[in-house]
Amino acid sequence: MTTAPAADGAFPADTAPDTAEASADARVTVTDIRTGRHDGFDRVVLEVEGTGTPGWDVRYVDAASSQGSGEPVAVAGDAVLQVTVTGAGYPYDTGAEEYASADPLPGEGTRTVTEVVFDATYEGTTVAFVGTRSEAPFRVYLLEDPSRLVVEVADQP
Repeated sequence: MTTAPAADGAFPADTAPDTAEASADARVTVTDIRTGRHDGFDRVVLEVEGTGTPGWDVRYVDAASSQGSGEPVAVAGDAVLQVTVTGAGYPYDTGAEEYASADPLPGEGTRTVTEVVFDATYEGTTVAFVGTRSEAPFRVYLLEDPSRLVVEVADQP
């Protein structure tokens, strides 16, 4: 698990898949997604509510497809970073209202992230696709109070 940015401005990240196991009691629902710009990287935050600690599998994919149907998902950008939250539960299990949007979340003010497309929850996982301008290095970590999964994508020169 990666921690917050280093004080010296270093960005320890790469393009390899990043995974972490959910806690045994995890049952979380993604309730909000937001993007932001920081010095040297863009940040995508998936806020969750429920019990336990979510896990994740974050990796670049050749094409985005809906996990329930396999149908293609349109994502703006030259690369697609698939963010899979594990330990996910449906709203009726967690008591939290799931994030919903008919439109992609634009990467307004970001440099590398173009947009985020939410694919919803299916059989214990929740997927969102992050469009990026290239396969840039990224890192993933969890923050608490409130619980949120953080994906940071480095600027490309």
